[in-house]
Amino acid sequence: MVSVVCRQSIEILVDYSGFALQEEDDTQVPVVYPEGRVELGTSFLSSHSMRVDVESAGHTHDALLAVEIWSGEPPIDESEDWEERGEATITSPTGRLSIWVVAGPQEESIALGRTQATWRLRMYSVGREEVARLTGVGVPQGDERYLAHFWPVG
Repeated sequence: MVSVVCRQSIEILVDYSGFALQEEDDTQVPVVYPEGRVELGTSFLSSHSMRVDVESAGHTHDALLAVEIWSGEPPIDESEDWEERGEATITSPTGRLSIWVVAGPQEESIALGRTQATWRLRMYSVGREEVARLTGVGVPQGDERYLAHFWPVG
């Protein structure tokens, strides 16, 4: 039976309309964020070697990320009226992912719980329309929210 192994909540200080989930040992990452970032407005999630870029709807703001590590592929989440949803694959030799913004890595990281593994990621986002409006006049906090489901695939 597929189940949640671990949950984590992280506040992300989004800058320049995005962030990345990247292998914690950045010496192993061929192209470190934000290098090679795709043009804004082209993709919610963009995969790179040992990194997944996430496009935010707001330029500068605090977003909330809920992370769930699953034992296998989870069911599609229908707990919210999600505005975006995407899937990607990421490999992590250390079993930990750093959260990067253009200004650099954030303090908190994601513990996947398994080293030398490849993970499937399904990410959802809500509050995008509101944060796009609010970042035009200030630095909103918590309006854009993300849910990330990870499960091992190799």
